[in-house]
Amino acid sequence: MGALAEGLGIRAVARVFEVDPNTVLQWLVEATDHAAVLSRYCRHDVRVTQVQLDELFALLGALKAGEVSEAEAVQRLSRSPHWVWVAMDPLTN
Repeated sequence: MGALAEGLGIRAVARVFEVDPNTVLQWLVEATDHAAVLSRYCRHDVRVTQVQLDELFALLGALKAGEVSEAEAVQRLSRSPHWVWVAMDPLTN
């Protein structure tokens, strides 16, 4: 999971750990299932008035400001098939 989090793809992780890519995919599915259960357990009845999406906002903001072309934005997204989305309540510390 650490190698995937660092940006290695499924096939690269499989090569490094000498396992089948389907094994790595299964690990990812199992970790996702556990994360979903933990998320439901820890975050319930959360009431927020604003939510900010970190990584998505940064790319779309750069695209909107003309700092990044559509082609470059698509290229960045295609290079990074694994996304970590961070949603946060900016009013709560």
